[in-house]
Formats: sequence, structure tokens, C-alpha cells
Amino acid sequence: MEATTNYDVAIVGYGPVGQTLATLLGRQGWSVVVLDKQAGLYPLPRACHLDHEAMRILQAMGISKEINDAIVPAREYLLLRADLSVLSNLPRGWETPSGWESSYHFYQPDIEGIFDATARSTPGVTVRQATNVRTISELGDRVEVKVDGGTEPILARFVVGADGANSLVREQAGIARDDLGFQATWVVIDVEMEAGATAPGVPDTGQVLDPAQPSHMAWLGGDHYRWEFMIVDDADPVEAAKPENVWPKLRRWITPETATLLRSTTYTFQSLVASIFNRGRVLLAGDAAHLMPPFMGQGMISGMRDAMTLSWMLNKVLKGTAPVEFLDAYTDSRRPHVTEYIAESVRVGQMVCETNPAKAAERDRKLEAQTEANPPFQPQLGAGFVDGPLGGRLAVQPRIAGDRDVLLDDLLGSSLTLLTVQPNVLDGLSATAESHLELLDVSVAAISAGPGDATPGSFVEQGSRFADWLGAADADWVLVRPDAYVFDAGKGAGALEESIDKLRAYICREARMLARDKEAAMLVGGSVHA
Repeated sequence: MEATTNYDVAIVGYGPVGQTLATLLGRQGWSVVVLDKQAGLYPLPRACHLDHEAMRILQAMGISKEINDAIVPAREYLLLRADLSVLSNLPRGWETPSGWESSYHFYQPDIEGIFDATARSTPGVTVRQATNVRTISELGDRVEVKVDGGTEPILARFVVGADGANSLVREQAGIARDDLGFQATWVVIDVEMEAGATAPGVPDTGQVLDPAQPSHMAWLGGDHYRWEFMIVDDADPVEAAKPENVWPKLRRWITPETATLLRSTTYTFQSLVASIFNRGRVLLAGDAAHLMPPFMGQGMISGMRDAMTLSWMLNKVLKGTAPVEFLDAYTDSRRPHVTEYIAESVRVGQMVCETNPAKAAERDRKLEAQTEANPPFQPQLGAGFVDGPLGGRLAVQPRIAGDRDVLLDDLLGSSLTLLTVQPNVLDGLSATAESHLELLDVSVAAISAGPGDATPGSFVEQGSRFADWLGAADADWVLVRPDAYVFDAGKGAGALEESIDKLRAYICREARMLARDKEAAMLVGGSVHA
């Protein structure tokens, strides 16, 4: 018998997204129950890619160093011809805002155990596996969750569906999905090399742009590798995934004598996004909210972004700092953002999946002629920021000088944060603005570019990247959301006073504060979400 059937949040689905959200909410002091119909963790690999932003989220969960020990940097991204010669090299060595490598690969069973142990050991988190959810019903200020087995219904202030593409939560909330038009079926193969076998010489990531057989290969770290082949010959998907049909496609790299087939299955890659991510006290995250082709490796990461944004917004509502209506900001912030990732993944997928020889040849000529790498794809949030050079963009996380090699979030945690290179900017704030900072639990920190510029209580960054980032935007302070995206940046106490007012209006949903002048009505993410 459970100790309680009343929780702050119930999460349906215990994959990486549900585990992430449960951990983040539990670390903020909320009671969370996670329900999953599976009796144990899924034993086979699925996702295989993390990026710098995911690592920053793992920092917030307190497990970035442990995860970092179990994954490998993926610094090489090659577009290959049919003969495997290099058509284009897309290096992943760029300097990221988060302070981590731009890209990593992993073998999912190696890291999901860490996610699981972390969630289970977080105070306030209860995990109930082998529990099948039947119905979800809103009852005023609570949501009732009924499960199979005749056990007592579970009551929670909010329910989050992190229950995958075929989400029961989404279905029962009556939330439709928009189809963005991409669909392709691929065979996905995971192998483990035999002890002593020669490594197959696979790049970190390789996309084979062969119109006769588009394919993908990747090293996941250690002895684990992945290959994927698009079904182009109208083959039956079940037949295509059978070992006797898979091994001939792998023979230029491995054989049954050198590697063990761990998984061979087919996936139909789709591009779907829920029309809204929240309805009343029911919310969606991860694949329940959106599906994207895997060509940018952003599926699981986008779900982790959902969890990071949702955790801080739920925290404000649960505390009473923000009304329930503030959760509409979750859809406004996340849906346009993830839709941009889906659209870009579709664009890359269409390039990779081209089977028309003439169109493929034209594509290859354009790639060969390209002399400069495209900038990293990092779209702006959909809403929840003040327009400006930094608004809605990921904040730079400086590395802090000293005896310990740490990043700023390790010291401040993930909270609403005011960072400044001019500590005296706070001296000009009114008592009202200071009270708003306290009301909203805004952490304040001064960042100095070197020991010579340090003031008592300030952090000294290694180098001057943070200071340069603000300087390039003609700013000396920045307000950063708990999900590491910039709410606003500016210069001087007067601008900061106005920005604090807008932050309070955004969270407290006070449209009248945003509409004091004609311009203000368009400042928060391009619109007012009252």
C-alpha cells in the first residue's frame, strides 16, 4: 500500500523525460509519483545523442559528471558518398554557450540506469512501475488518475503525460496533433563488438548520401555501434529487419563472427507536434507532445528541454508565485521552439533521404561547393522573453576560476538569475524592484572577467567569455530563466528596473503592467500572454 495517494505532480511515463522531470521537481521539494506500465527499464538502446544543452540540464539534476563518464564526445559529422569517401565534413568543435562539448554519443542502457537511480533516490519522488493508467479526470483543483488493479485512485495537483508517441494522457486530454508532412521508414541496428575484434572504422557520425540506399552509422562509445538503412525498395519492414537481411548490409564493416546483433527493428520517422502542450491541469512532454525525424539527434533532448521548462513553471505555480494560467506560457515557449527543430530535422532528412539520382547529384554538387560551415542551429524560444539581441537565446554559462574547475550553475543552481558585470547596477534599484526580485526568488550574482576586476562576493570567470558576450550586446546585466534561456538583457539600473517589472508581469500574468505603453505590449516574446 502506498504511503499516500495525494501528490503535487503525477507523471505518466518513466523514460528519460519522465525521469528528468521527476528529479527536477523532487529537487525543488515537491511530491511526485511516476507511473509506468512497464515492469522495468527498457533494456535496449533507442536514443544515442546528447548535446551541450542536455548536459546543462543534467547539471541541474546533479548528475552531469556521472553521465559525462559514461558517454563520449561526438566531434565528427561526415556526409559520405556511396563509396564512403567524404563529401562534406561538418565539425562539431564549436564553442557552446553551455560550457560543454557540442555533441555526445552514448549507449542508452549505460545512462538510463543513472537517470533511474537518480530519480528513485530524490526525496519526494515515488516510482510505480508495472502500473497501467486507465483514466485521467480533472476534479477542480486536482486531477484523479485511476489505474488497473483496483487500487485507490491517485490524486495530484497536476498530471504530466511523458508517455510517448501513443500517449494516453494526450488522448484523454483531447489534444490533437499537427502533421508536418515527413515520413520515412528505416531499419535501425545496434551491435556490440566481440572481445578482441577489430573496430569497424566508423566515424562518430556518418550519413551516407547514396540515393540507392541512404544510410547512417555512428560509434556510440566502447564496443557499441549503430547502423540505419532507409527502406527504398518497397521491402516489407518486418522482413527488412530480420538478421538474414541485415547482415549483408553490414558486411563491409562487421560479420556475425566479429559482432553481436543487439537490436534490429524498423521505425517510421514522423514529424508531429501537439496543437497545445497543456490543457487545464494536464500537460504533455517529450514524444507525447512532439515527434521528429532523428537526423539532428534532438528527439530526447527536446523532451529534456520540455522537462526543464515545465519544472520551473510548475514550481512557480505550486509555490503560489504564479497563477495556474502561467502554465499557458509552457505551450507558448516550447511549442514554437520545438517546431523549429522539427522543421530543421525534416529539412536535413529530406536531403539525406533523396533517392532521385539527378536530384541527389545536384545536392552533392552544392555540398561540394560549400566552403563555410553553417552556424550551429539554435532557435529562439517561442515566447517568454523581451525582444533584444539576447532575448530568448541560451545564456552563456561561464567557467569559474579558482581551486575547483566548476561551471556557474554548479554554484548557483538552476533558478531565475540576475547576472551582472557591474555590481553597482543594483544600487540604483527601487525598494519595489528589490521586493520583486525577492518575491520571484531571483538569485543575484556578479561576474568579474579577472581577479583585478573582482568585487567582494563576485565570481571570477576563467577568461572573459561571459563579459564579452554581454559587451557584444551592449549590456551589463542579464536576467536568465531557470531553463537557461535569457529573459532580458540591458544596461544600467533604469533598464533593469523596467525589466524586473516585465518579469513579474510575465510570471504573475498581469497584462496591465505590460501594457503601460504602446511598445510594452509586444516585448514579451512578441506578444502578451495574459
